Amino acid sequence: MKMITHQDVEGDKEVIEMTTVADFSGDSDDYFITYTDDDGELKGCKTTLHVENGSCITILREGSYNSHMIIEKNSRHMSHHTTPYGSFSLGVSALDIESVMTQKGGKLNFRYTTDVDLRPMGEIEFDITIAQRNI
Repeated sequence: MKMITHQDVEGDKEVIEMTTVADFSGDSDDYFITYTDDDGELKGCKTTLHVENGSCITILREGSYNSHMIIEKNSRHMSHHTTPYGSFSLGVSALDIESVMTQKGGKLNFRYTTDVDLRPMGEIEFDITIAQRNI
């Protein structure tokens, strides 16, 4: 799995790239991507993305720093995060969700905005490519 994340939070822009092994299960309309971070502050954290009908993504991170987030078209959800800097809640609103996935791989791209007490904080975009490993 290759993941590129673009973050623009309160004017601070950052691009993060990660390539790792991920487990993929499900079908093109309802699937799970699970991976474990292998470096940095999130080392050892297990993250699961559940994509439903191309319109809703649930992200669950478990480990030293936990997080639960729902990104759904036409909805705003509250999410909770534990980070090295403390715990906090964010409002999350989807801008785009595009999913083209098969059993052999595919792409998932999603963008969302975050807010604290309805005050805009930033925009984040994930571009994920899944490819079946050659054994």
